[in-house]
Order: sequence, then C-alpha cells, then structure tokens
Amino acid sequence: MQSMKGGNEKFRSIPNKDSDLPWYKNAGLVKLNLFMLCIFIGQFLNGYDGALISSFQAMHSWLTALNLEGETDAKTKIGLLNAAVYVAGLLIAPFAAWISDKYGRKWCIRYSALTNLIGTAIGAAAGAGSSNGYAMFIISRIIIGSGLAFCVMVSPIMLQELPHPRHRVLMAGLFDIAFIIGSFCAAWVTFGCSYIDSNWAWRIPYLIHLPFAAFMLLAISVVPESPRWLIKQGRIDEGKDFLVKYHGNGGENDELVAFELAEIQEALAFERDSQQDSWKKILTTKSSLHRLGCVLLIVIMQNLSGTAIIQYYYTDILELVGITGASTQTGINAGLTTFTCVMAFFGVWLTERIRRKPQIYLSWVGVLISNIGLIVSTAVYTKTGHKSAGIAAVFFVWLYNGTFFISCGPIFFAYPAEVLHLSMRSKGMMVWTIAAKALSVFSSYTNPVAMANIAWKWYFFYTAMIVVTGVLAHFVLVETKGRTLEEIGELFDGNVLHPRLENTSYDSDEKSIEKSA
Repeated sequence: MQSMKGGNEKFRSIPNKDSDLPWYKNAGLVKLNLFMLCIFIGQFLNGYDGALISSFQAMHSWLTALNLEGETDAKTKIGLLNAAVYVAGLLIAPFAAWISDKYGRKWCIRYSALTNLIGTAIGAAAGAGSSNGYAMFIISRIIIGSGLAFCVMVSPIMLQELPHPRHRVLMAGLFDIAFIIGSFCAAWVTFGCSYIDSNWAWRIPYLIHLPFAAFMLLAISVVPESPRWLIKQGRIDEGKDFLVKYHGNGGENDELVAFELAEIQEALAFERDSQQDSWKKILTTKSSLHRLGCVLLIVIMQNLSGTAIIQYYYTDILELVGITGASTQTGINAGLTTFTCVMAFFGVWLTERIRRKPQIYLSWVGVLISNIGLIVSTAVYTKTGHKSAGIAAVFFVWLYNGTFFISCGPIFFAYPAEVLHLSMRSKGMMVWTIAAKALSVFSSYTNPVAMANIAWKWYFFYTAMIVVTGVLAHFVLVETKGRTLEEIGELFDGNVLHPRLENTSYDSDEKSIEKSA
C-alpha cells in the first residue's frame, strides 16, 4: 500500500464507513457525541460558576451573609474570593498533568465533579446559624477552584483526542459555547432570584451546581478513554477498538480508521525517537519552545484582554456610568450573556469557513474598538453625566465581550491543545493552566484596586495589551486549519508523516511504537 499523505484536509477524501450519512444517523458518532456531553457539562459548570460572583455582588443578602455589607475592605475580600479559585487551580495543575498522563484523562473529570459537589454544599451553607459566612464561602471557592482546574486543563485535550477528525474543530469550538451557556444560565437565574428577599436569592443559584456535577460524576464512567492515550500506554488493541467503533461505525477494515491508527503510531514513533516527552527536550527544542510560545501567547490574549473586568466586576463598570440597582444590573448582565452566546455560536460557524489567524484578527480588531469606545463613553459620562454616554458604555461592554468570544471558543480553548503533540500535551496544558491561573490571580487583585483608585483609566492598560498581543499573534501563531491532530506537528518540527499501514507494529513488552525496517 502506498503512503498516505495528509494536510489540506486530504483526510476527508479517505473512504469512511457511512460517511455519506448525517452524523445523527451514524450510530457510532451518535454514541460518541453523547458521551462527550459529559465533558461539556464540566465547562458549563465553569461558565456558570464564574458568572455567579459578579451577580452576587449586587445582592445585599449575599453581602450580609458573608459579613461584607458596609465593610470598608469589601472589595479586597471579594477580590480574594475570586483569586482563591485561581490560586487553587494554579497549585493543583501539576497533579492534573501527572494524573492525566499516568492514569488517563477520565480521572480528572471525576475529581472535578466531586469537588463541585463538596464545594457547593459548603458554600450554600455559608452564613447559616452562627457560622463564619466568609470563611465557609472561601473554602468552597478553593475546593471548586481545584476541580475546575482539572476540568479546564483536561477537557480540551479530550475534545481534541476523542472526536472524529471531521468533527474535531467543531467539538473543540463548542467547548466554549458550553461556558457561555453556563454564564447565560447563571445570569438569568440570578436575575430571577434577585427579586427574592432572603438568602435563597443567592443560595438557589449556588445549589444549581449539584445536579450537573452529579450527572458528570456518574456519566464519566461510561465515556471511553482517549484512543491516543491508550495507544501510548501500549493498549493498542483498545485504541483500535475505539477508532473502529466510533470513527468507523464498526467497520473493522475502514480505511480512515487504518489511516488514523497508522498516523498516530507514526507520530508517537517520532516523538519517542526524539524524546519529546521529557521536560529537558521540551525546554531546549526549538519546535517545542515554539509550541509553548503559542500556548503562552494565547493565555495572555485570553486573560489580559480586559474581559475579566466585564465578567467579575461589571457592576463597577455600570456604577461608573450611573447604572445601579440589583435588578437593573443583573438584567443588563443577562442581556450581555445572551448576546455573547450568539456571538460565540457565530465564532464556531466562522471557524469552519475561514482560517484561524484571520478569525483572531477579526475578533481582536473588534475588541480594540470596543475597548476604546468604553474608555471614551465612560470618560464623557464622568465629565458630563449625560445618560446617553452611559448607554453607549453598556453598548461597548456588550460589543467588547461579544467580539472577544468570536475567537475565544474556537481558538483560545482549542488551539493550545491542538498545537501540542501527544507526548507533551498534558505538560503543555499544565503550563497553559498555571499561566492562566497566575494571570487570573493578578487580575483578581489588581482589577478591584485599580477600579477603586483610578476607575475607567485602568482600561488603558488593557488597550496596550490588546495592541501588543495582536501584533505578536501575527508573528508567533501558526495556521493549523485543514490538518489532523498529528499532521499539525509538521508545522513546528518539519516531520512530514507518511504512515505505511502494513509496516507499523507495536512492541507491547517495551511499550513503544516501532516501525519495521
């Protein structure tokens, strides 16, 4: 058999059993996509949880339960609540990488579900009786934060390694849609509960974590393990069985399945021969450093674009332009998340039609224009008090968040796991997670202090970051559209895969992929 060359979506021309059917009529793909629903639930909870604290800040019952009402250092304590989630994630990320590599991706999802259950129970009871409400709630945030780190680090890996190659980009892009839907639900639930005149106004939204976390804990047991992880561990027959069952709809001799298996083995053989799974190689090899550079740039773009202020401190943004009141503020936030959700779906649709870098350019121009518009409108309101300037500020907040999410899901969550090869994927995503949490800790502490002291002038910092990261994106990021997960490696190390299906074998004793002479 001749070598099969990939790239430029040539994998789409390889015969695949029942590929002429829509996916919902393909039993293998239906099962696989339903299994991945469990992975999306984790990101849904991430988005849901992230949106709660910003809405709770507008609720007097929550502030009272945590002994924050009227406190002079309330903003600092709220910043610590937000930072606690990220500090916990930062500290635990190395363990997630180790568990993911040694015991498989699924254990990380189990841990995330379990911590959501425990943390929610503690947080919902905060302030009950004579308990210290703030102490209980911060413990809750630490526990939930440690689990979210596992989920956010490992889920993008699974959404690169599990899907059918024709659906990989779509599934990875939908990951952030789950985040937006979570934020959307949190915004509308807290808006509705804002009319409740008791602690149930915030306890009900917090308790909604429980059924989703319970479902995730139970469902992950039936989700199949990553075929790439199985093959790397020496369990080649199990990896092949996965590909046959879910990518080939049961076709034992499916050509696409044979191509995928051979390509994975070829890529692993190259990674083993060049020892690309060691930290020494990762930190000294030009191609691996370039991959890490792409990952770190994406992290900076994602976390220092200014959207963190909108997510956690939108109440402060609204108060700067004269918009107050719990129902008004939560209502505006509900509308914001609705618009953001629409824009995120548009981003996923766009990913299937244009290349990655032009999509980032489009999004980043919109973010920059929105940032400048927010600065100008807030400055005008501060000077004149005109209501129209306040309305303009709300418009630019919506545009800011909306244009950011055109690229956030398809690029910022999918791209890091995509550019990392299998042997360094967990380690690279650990770097991604640690960097993201560190930057989030920075934002959690600086944003409330800066907003309290220099107000809207703090937005200028994010203007500079948007400009710098936009320029770097042009020179650092590589275009990955149209390639399989293994073929992306060619863009970094120049190794062109030519898997020969009849010449690839597996040495089960040494647990390594080898090519016959």
